[in-house]
Order: sequence, then C-alpha cells, then structure tokens
Amino acid sequence: MLATTTISGPMMRILLAEDDALLGDALQAGLRQVGFDVDWVRDGVAAEHALAGAPYAALVLDLGLPRRSGDELLLRLRAKNDRLPVLILTARDGVDDRIRGLDSGADDYLVKPADLHEVAARLRALVRRARGEASPQLRAGEILSLIHISEPTRPY
Repeated sequence: MLATTTISGPMMRILLAEDDALLGDALQAGLRQVGFDVDWVRDGVAAEHALAGAPYAALVLDLGLPRRSGDELLLRLRAKNDRLPVLILTARDGVDDRIRGLDSGADDYLVKPADLHEVAARLRALVRRARGEASPQLRAGEILSLIHISEPTRPY
C-alpha cells in the first residue's frame, strides 16, 4: 500500500514562543498552512507552562522573550534533560550569539527574518532526527508512506 503524507503525519504539534504579535501571528498562520498544529505563547513563563502541560514535537524559540528569556528557558529545559527539539528563531545575528545558542542546547538556529518554508523544512528535519529517522520515507509494517515534498509557492 502506498500513501502520500507530510512528515508531520497527523498534524505535528509545535510550540511557538514569540513575543512579537505580527511575527507570531504570521508564523502561526503560515506553519498551520503548511501542515503544523501550532500553539503560540508570547513569553517565557507561558512557554514553560505550555511545555509542562502538553506534548510537543518541537519548540520554535525567540531568545528575547519577556518574563523569562528564551536563553533561560532553553537552559532550564536542558537542565531537566528534556530532549525536545528546539529551533531558535531570533534577531540576534552575531556569530557569538549563534554559538551560545547552539552550545546551550538548541538543535538549530535561524536569524530573523527567515523564510517560512525554510523554518518548516528545518522543523521537519529536527523532528525526523529526534525520532531517529533519516529519510523522508516512513514505513510501518507493509505500509509505506512517502513524504510529499512540494515546491514552495513564492510571491515573486
């Protein structure tokens, strides 16, 4: 049997921690449009509560969050040995910032502004690796599911 699906399967659930209302709204809508189930919080304390209350496939984390910084949230996650894939999405673009973020336990680091399709592709890759999968092909017994990779639609 051959089926076509996305790597996210039945709507991969992502937590988005972003304090900028315009960017958070756009990311939530865009990621939903490409097949993710996205919960959006606007500060580090709310992110920590959300992570404690529900399972997520990955976290998209801004470093400049109010109430608890993204840096602190990441360190707290890793101190608990939480292996949740974390994609930092921040305006901090210095090499030292990127090194610090990755060495603090982030799995990937993107500088704003970032292309929505690249964010989605990186999330799929992070989750795939966290599940121990290397290929965009899923197999369960005799069922083979090929990951549908569509060309991103560009407005230009």
